[in-house]
Amino acid sequence: MACLFFRMPVSYINIAVPGTSRRLFTYSFDIIDKSGISPGDRVLVPLGRRKAIGYYIEKAPSVPKTGLKSIIEIIDRKPLFSAELFSFLRWMSDYYFAGIGDVLRAALPPEMRKLKQHKHSSGDLPGVLKGYKIDLTLIDNDAIRQPLSTLDIDCASKNDILGIGISDYKFRKLIGQKVIQPVYGLPDILPYIKPRPEIKGLKPTSEQTTAIKSISGNMGSFKPILLYGITGSGKTLVYCRAAEEVMARSKTVLILVPEIALAGTLLASFRAFFGDRVALMHSALKAKERLLIWQNIKNGTYRIVIGARSAIFAPLDNLGLIIVDEEHDESYKQDDPSPRFQGRDSAVMRARMANIPIVLGSATPSLESFHNAQSGRYELIKLTKRPEKAETPVVRLVDLTKERVTRDNLFFTKTMASHIKKSIKNKQQVILYLNRRGFSPRIKCTNCGDSPICPHCMVTLTYHRSGNKLMCHLCGYTTFKGDTCEKCGKGEFLYIGTGTQKIEDKIGELFETARMVRLDSDSARGRERAHHILADFASHKYDILLGTQMVTKGIDFPDVSLVGVLMADIGLDMPDFRASEKLFARLIQVAGRSGRGIIPGEVIVQTFKPELDLIDDAARQDYDTFYDREIKSRELFKYPPFSHLVNFRLSSRKETPLEKNTLAFKISL
Repeated sequence: MACLFFRMPVSYINIAVPGTSRRLFTYSFDIIDKSGISPGDRVLVPLGRRKAIGYYIEKAPSVPKTGLKSIIEIIDRKPLFSAELFSFLRWMSDYYFAGIGDVLRAALPPEMRKLKQHKHSSGDLPGVLKGYKIDLTLIDNDAIRQPLSTLDIDCASKNDILGIGISDYKFRKLIGQKVIQPVYGLPDILPYIKPRPEIKGLKPTSEQTTAIKSISGNMGSFKPILLYGITGSGKTLVYCRAAEEVMARSKTVLILVPEIALAGTLLASFRAFFGDRVALMHSALKAKERLLIWQNIKNGTYRIVIGARSAIFAPLDNLGLIIVDEEHDESYKQDDPSPRFQGRDSAVMRARMANIPIVLGSATPSLESFHNAQSGRYELIKLTKRPEKAETPVVRLVDLTKERVTRDNLFFTKTMASHIKKSIKNKQQVILYLNRRGFSPRIKCTNCGDSPICPHCMVTLTYHRSGNKLMCHLCGYTTFKGDTCEKCGKGEFLYIGTGTQKIEDKIGELFETARMVRLDSDSARGRERAHHILADFASHKYDILLGTQMVTKGIDFPDVSLVGVLMADIGLDMPDFRASEKLFARLIQVAGRSGRGIIPGEVIVQTFKPELDLIDDAARQDYDTFYDREIKSRELFKYPPFSHLVNFRLSSRKETPLEKNTLAFKISL
């Protein structure tokens, strides 16, 4: 796909406007400007009765249309996208059938998408305020100089200065006299995640050395590499050493992770190796911070970018390596808003277009990636051992049809409870996993038998005791009527099923001396909450960590001796051809959180179906057997990787025309 980059006036240009159809709009370009315009640059255009931000795509055909409107203004005076990145974004638009305007908009920080603040472009912000520099040589008054000299004169906070008796009026006056001057800098990158300096001193094992050499040997050419390593096998060290090789060649590195909140170990390791050259891109950052980070990635201050799926748009120049950690994770898929894309697959294409290697790492590779490795499209590298003295944990299956729970203990068998008590007694830690958040999956009115459902998705609402609310876990619809039945008006409910909030209550009753914390998308709301929960657990403020799939990946606690899976069957009955694969991956991943240090690890899995092959495979950590059986099923029913699936969504404010047009669309297929 050829893109013409030029800096010269043209007569007619095609513009993409986000939120419109996939068509391009043609405008006249009458501005005499020596700087010209480049593909991807933002322009201000008239659109109907309003003004909108559009993106220049290409020069229009030479035959002009009559009555064309002219663009109002060129916003950017420097190109926003390199030719390589712009070509990738056009590919994404075509492949995922998304408007190119929507794709270009998604590739920019939120502050650069707003009409009112459209002036923002690279290089026009000084940074975030870090503090104030104090020039003592400009102070004649000893009564002021003396207390100020006790502060950090290179970067003191306003509170520090006011705290020594300086009034707010005097503070402003000292700024006017240049005695106190603001100090600007780049945002702190999760300051509560401390570097792990010890990782730099680790000597790679023979398997890790082989992986590092293979990655380094493919620099400068497109090569997909599947790094299949068991949990705790040291994939992070391989990533860091490979990135060192890239940095030594003056190139940049892009690393994708499923969720920033759960990538603490990876972030701490990269900070130890590369310090301030590492940038994080994620939605929890403030708007100005995201803009500053984007600018400094573009100007080369940051050489390594770590981020969730949207980091695929990072404006890195001279890209040398892409790494996708936990490549199997479903979080890499974006459903809404447009563009709807698969982050891992897009990363492979970006690597191909940049002609560089890409590493896909996982302890439970997706069937598509492993199939590509088996067929020779990807290179397969295995890490089969944990380094040093760490051993894979022992897995014990508990059959819930035989060792039944009691009325007084609905969630913990005697086996599970006794092992938890033993670990706590030995001053060791426990992780408990249940893939269902909330207090109870369903509530039923005891008067009329009604179970509240979502008016949009027509699925049962989940009850959350925190806030006394009912919530749809598909669309997010929430209603605060958990104490009254909407159908009959009564307030007597039967709470059916199990959620993490209900388990939390029971833990307090069974293990009274244990300190417990819950980690799920409810308890971890907010910018830093998940990090603080994990940091507190790491510092032994808690004995038990209870959570959903958030506790299955990216965390490394050497004192965890026991992982308990409370109900392994949840999710298996979902109408999804990937249900078995997802359940298997979660069981393997959560089991891998145990025994990562010198303390031997154990995993107890409570299940109603211990005879299931995938449960048995997970208990034996046997990915190969699971893959061989599952890939045959995929081939039999022509599911991916033996086909491509396309999801068509049709929506309307009115049901009748939607039904009519949906049927017509179905017939046309």
